[in-house]
Order: sequence, then structure tokens, then C-alpha cells
Amino acid sequence: MLASHLVEMSELSAAQLCSYIEWKHYVPIQQAFKRLTALSDSAFENSSEMDNLTLATSVFGKLKEEMEQVVRNDLMLVFPLISKKSVKESQANGKMPLEMIRAKNKKILQMLEKLRQLANNFLLKPEWNADTRLFFEELFALDQMITQAIYLKENVLIPRFGELR
Repeated sequence: MLASHLVEMSELSAAQLCSYIEWKHYVPIQQAFKRLTALSDSAFENSSEMDNLTLATSVFGKLKEEMEQVVRNDLMLVFPLISKKSVKESQANGKMPLEMIRAKNKKILQMLEKLRQLANNFLLKPEWNADTRLFFEELFALDQMITQAIYLKENVLIPRFGELR
């Protein structure tokens, strides 16, 4: 996924930025999870490193569950709160669950780090079969997409629109 050089984040409204994160980041992440789930079965059938790859599959499954929950929470709770309410209204009516958001993001980043370790930092090994190589290549792209989405949410969206303490 290529970063857009045409979008200036500081020019987007809260609603536009929430929509941008949803369509530019979350939709491709969800599509990547579908591709990777389909690839994971064939990737490890004939692999010589079953223990390492079985662990990678387990971590991948947990990552998928956590990321699905983050996307669901953002789309149902966080983005509507940021998009539809002014800062003053939000301060009076409720608080942004910042600790929960940051804790979930940290957990996801830790899982991505574990997957990087299991995937040899995405440096392909000669003994990996073609399916395993394809799986880890797609996993590398997913890693980049998730990291970019978390960075954008925590460093652009929340500081500008979510400091509703």
C-alpha cells in the first residue's frame, strides 16, 4: 500500500479524517486478512519449519481477532464520537476511551513484532516453499498497513480531535 502524497492530514475535518482512515486503511486491512486466512492453510502444509510457522499462524489468528475488534470499536464508538460532537459537547457528555485505545494498539503492535520475529524480519528463507513465501510477503504488507493506520489514529486523529478529557 502506498501512502498518498496528495492528502494533507491537517486540512481534513474530523469526519473526513475518520472516513479516510476507514476507507484508506481499514478496508484494505480487512481484505488482507481474508487473503492471508486463505493463504495460511496452504502456506504451512509442506513446510520444514512447522513449529515456528504454527506459532506464527496462532499469533496471526489472535492479531486478526484483535484488529477486527479495534475496527469495530472505531467504527461504532470512536469515529462517531469524534465526527459528530464538538469538543465541548464531548467533554460534557462523555470521554474518549483513550487508555483502552492505546492499550489495544500497543497489544496489536506487540503481536506484529512477534510475527516479525517468527517471519525472520520478513527476510525470506531458502527453505520456505512458494506458498509460505507468499504468505509472509502478504503479512509484511499487512504489517505496514496496520502500523500506518495506528500511527495515523494515535498521532493525527486523537491529538487533534480526541483529547476530550
